[in-house]
Amino acid sequence: MFSFSTLIGFCAGIGLFAFAIVSSTDHHQIFMSLSSLALVLGSTLAASLISYSTGDVLIAVRSMMATFFHTPTSQKHLRNLVSRFVDWTNLYRQGGISALEQSLSKEEAKDEFLGHAMELIGSGYKSHEIRIMLSDAMDATWQRHTLESKVLNTMATYAPGFGMVGTIIGLIIMLDNLNGDMAGLGQGLALALITTLYGVVLANLFFKPAANQVTEKQEALYYRHQLITEGFVLLAEKRDALFIQDRLNAFLKPSVRLQFADETL
Repeated sequence: MFSFSTLIGFCAGIGLFAFAIVSSTDHHQIFMSLSSLALVLGSTLAASLISYSTGDVLIAVRSMMATFFHTPTSQKHLRNLVSRFVDWTNLYRQGGISALEQSLSKEEAKDEFLGHAMELIGSGYKSHEIRIMLSDAMDATWQRHTLESKVLNTMATYAPGFGMVGTIIGLIIMLDNLNGDMAGLGQGLALALITTLYGVVLANLFFKPAANQVTEKQEALYYRHQLITEGFVLLAEKRDALFIQDRLNAFLKPSVRLQFADETL
């Protein structure tokens, strides 16, 4: 599902940046320099590759692009998930694991954590064993994905620094030409400062917000995995639908909690 809040924030940031330029000067072209952008981006990626493996950097960049999409962790999705566990109670009692697997939708069948939980309950593990193994898988997933936000935060740290490097390079070139055309001194100084501008903008409008959103998404996903873990533990204990509903309702806001599951029994 597309994240309109991310799109609105991104467009607002770029729009305000462009408005500040347009409203302040008629020489808009001085803010456009492919060489400066290439220096900042290229150096930031190079330093990130030195700090982390190539795979980790590529995954972090892909995660940054994925910030425009929601993960299924809203209260509506969690409520639907609780409702599914209530439905699965009778299915599991009557048809076992095969009935559960046949009831999965296409999206549920593609869910790796849900599929892993299905495998564990289908293997006949006891409830406390399922809790331990799903908790381990949940923590391991969290650790793997935490690295993505670390890479993005590192890139946010490097970008302004390499922007300053570009500025220093520009100043050195400008000072070397002091004996030449003095009229171009101001323009040369402006061009030298563009790399710092690019570094600050990339860090604060792209890398840092992306790192924060990746962290927020993983926290929400971890919360969803906790709900799934508890749900399958209750299924393994063969609790009734009303008990599962009331237990899993603790993961939901009071305004969206399920009610009266006993009426459907």
